[in-house]
Amino acid sequence: MKKFLIQLFLFTAPVILYLIIPTYVLWQSKEAFFKIDKILSGKEKYLIGYAYHENNYGFVKWAYLNSNENKSVWALGSSRVLQFRGRMFDTTFYNAGYTISSINDFEPFIQSLPKSKHPQYIIVGLDQWMFNASYDNLNSTPSPKSWQSSFTFIPKIFPTYKTCYADLFAGKYTLNTFNKQHSNFISKIGLNAIVNNTGFRNDGSIYYGSQIQKLINKDTTANDFNNSNTFDRIKHGNRHFEYCKSVNEKALIKLSEFLNYCKSQQINVIAFLPPFADKVYSKMVESGNYLYLIDLYQRIKPIFEKYDFEVYDFSKVALCNSSDNETIDGFHGGELTYQKILISILDSGSILRQVTNVNRLKDDIINRKNSYIVYDN
Repeated sequence: MKKFLIQLFLFTAPVILYLIIPTYVLWQSKEAFFKIDKILSGKEKYLIGYAYHENNYGFVKWAYLNSNENKSVWALGSSRVLQFRGRMFDTTFYNAGYTISSINDFEPFIQSLPKSKHPQYIIVGLDQWMFNASYDNLNSTPSPKSWQSSFTFIPKIFPTYKTCYADLFAGKYTLNTFNKQHSNFISKIGLNAIVNNTGFRNDGSIYYGSQIQKLINKDTTANDFNNSNTFDRIKHGNRHFEYCKSVNEKALIKLSEFLNYCKSQQINVIAFLPPFADKVYSKMVESGNYLYLIDLYQRIKPIFEKYDFEVYDFSKVALCNSSDNETIDGFHGGELTYQKILISILDSGSILRQVTNVNRLKDDIINRKNSYIVYDN
């Protein structure tokens, strides 16, 4: 028996040693082995930013909306709506961005929540590639239960542990990283929040942390510095920038079905085409590989008019009086850009005038923190 136990120990020791360090990192950072429900339903100030489990964000947004009081205004879409903040509105608001990747996702996400949780107004980000059949052929529609079941509590050993070791050896963080105190947010959950000071605030909006500091310092290690990564996508026609000549007719049908659903639920839709950096948009048009962009707004506008909803075209930052110097990367404007988008919408006579004050927003821009952020955390 003793001999067997020794052999068992010798056999399992390397495995245990391999698991110890990543398990410590994932547990200490709350990247895994941490239930987030209590945080989401509480009042504690937090920053939630996962590095290896971004799939958790769908659950985070769904759980917040499901466990808290009804919010009058939502922002709903991909990462390209995340810059709208609660402080931009004079009523209750939540940013449900990063839950949507396809035009097929909007209706199921709303259906995933009880009607008592539905908003009165919903700001919808319609990513241009949602109408690009080369990117999304719309062959699948998620179940309304998809977001509720998207949380990872126990990580998969491969590839999560392997990636954890790779990041440790690359110096992205050390074991001492998790002993540091952070003053901007009371609670930081996830490696991205702890290491890069990046993640979601209590209102669901995103804080870009180290990326913004790098941009201010003109640090060439900033993500997509000078749009280099985005230009590479355009060059190769991949990663959301697949080449496409015409608007996907199937997407237009799905858009109409979604708007019809919102009408039946008495939800007011205010939609927009999110901005690319001006240099990026110009490069796409000049390439001749994205002809669908030219007709897109004119194709979707009549659909919104049919349901008496609003839609706006901000496909390049100049259309909202912003500039490339206020963008986070090639296809994400900063908080300042999105405040300017909201102001442009309000100046057009939007129904959103009932839930915010355009003059206050303009004054807030004058007193902004920097070229990327309007408000303090």
